[in-house]
Amino acid sequence: MMSFLGRLSVSGAAEAASWLSLLLVSLFLAGIRQRWPFYRPFLGFLVTGALLRTAAVLTDPIFTLPLLPGSWPAFDLKLLVFATLVQAWLLPCLAAALGRRAGRLRWLALGGLALQTAALALLATGQAAARLAEGLLIGWWSLSGLLAVAGLLLSARRRPPSARLAGLLLAVLPLVLAAVAGPLAAALLPPLVDTLAAQLAIRLPWLFCAWVLFALSLSEMSSSCRHEADIDLYASDMATSVSRFIPSEFLRQLSKDNLSDLRLGDHIKKDMTIFFSDIRAFTELSEGLTPEENFAFINSYFSRMVPLIDAHGGFVDKYMGDGIMALFPAENGADGALQVAVEMQKKMTEYNGHRAKMDYRAISLGVGLHTGTLMLGVVGVADHMEGTVVSDAVNLSSRLQSIAKAFNLATVISEATFMALNDPGHYKYRFIGKVRVKGKSDPVSVFEIFDGLPPDLFERKMKSNRFFEQAILAYYQKDYPDAVFYFKQALDVVPEDGAARFYLELCLRRTMGGKK
Repeated sequence: MMSFLGRLSVSGAAEAASWLSLLLVSLFLAGIRQRWPFYRPFLGFLVTGALLRTAAVLTDPIFTLPLLPGSWPAFDLKLLVFATLVQAWLLPCLAAALGRRAGRLRWLALGGLALQTAALALLATGQAAARLAEGLLIGWWSLSGLLAVAGLLLSARRRPPSARLAGLLLAVLPLVLAAVAGPLAAALLPPLVDTLAAQLAIRLPWLFCAWVLFALSLSEMSSSCRHEADIDLYASDMATSVSRFIPSEFLRQLSKDNLSDLRLGDHIKKDMTIFFSDIRAFTELSEGLTPEENFAFINSYFSRMVPLIDAHGGFVDKYMGDGIMALFPAENGADGALQVAVEMQKKMTEYNGHRAKMDYRAISLGVGLHTGTLMLGVVGVADHMEGTVVSDAVNLSSRLQSIAKAFNLATVISEATFMALNDPGHYKYRFIGKVRVKGKSDPVSVFEIFDGLPPDLFERKMKSNRFFEQAILAYYQKDYPDAVFYFKQALDVVPEDGAARFYLELCLRRTMGGKK
């Protein structure tokens, strides 16, 4: 007999260890999946079972669950533990079958708690009250089981046929095991209430049911994991796709985490450097290409240039054919934008080297930069919105890029960008005059940046700049004959200098017209 008791103690410890293992694994699964609402009732069931079996092993190896009539005199608070276990049983069954819809059935738990409280109050009055409490608990158990099946049938109408059958089996099987095994053992084994066989007959079905619940949870988890993985993959693909059309930096500037957070009229007002670039004579170039070759050329060009913008803290606001409009919002945005322009010119030189090997004509790039205050926001109507930039600064930047194109210059910046540079002396530049911009009362000073030019052109520009500076000074002093002389000297060194040629022709007209 003692040997048998020893084996039971070992089996009780093993049973307690099983409950604890189930509990720990379920806690781990709930934590990594971040789905506590689904696992909460199941964890309640496991916690109850683990505590019950651990207490049994530590106190009495022949602990009896208080379901059988013979165990009532010694139950103390065991009924509360057992009733909580029964109540916690139902919700995980439903959750395994219904998934996220199980949250709608939590009202069942409230009714079970009320009946438990009533049962405990009645137990204090004696044996008859204990029978009544037992009847209430079993009645609630049966009623909640019927409600569970009814809920499953109602929800099954909206699910695929395979899911309907699986859902019913997942919920009905543990309910049958729980509702039949314990009461059946209690009815068939009343003479053996205090024997080890009766205790094993009661405990083992519950542990088996716990494993069934755990298997159901794993089944639901694997199914949900697949669905959630698909959803996560779809959401990731969608976010990546959206970011290709609306840059993530645009959202960050508006302090938004997701595209769905954007609202019509959202905007910020901020100082930024605006970057405009354009390929020279692209229209003539594209006329000799097929549509497929045109798109291949443009995309090849963008693939070389856009990463430079990203690397220096900017982001592309929009593409305009072969042109790029980018924004540099950082405090050192002027330096970042100018560095991008310089590196783009170097990239273009390398690219022309490859084109020359294939007997293709060289292409050139013009860049305009201006730093100023702009408004970045969302415009449109409720069902068709887009992000945009509203500011005179944008117009001026575009105008500077047009000047670069007209004068055959590589990079042109405004005085505002020049003054925003951390170290303007780091670059080689020349002042090319003042331009009037629509909407501005005062003309804007404009500078050309030599950095990034091909080495030969860079050297010639530096040499001609001595004459160009003298010519510009004479022009603004209205000494047009001297200006003509120096502009001619500059053109002798750099015949393709569009700015020097423009001023030379202007000075010649004014000299011939007698203007001073």
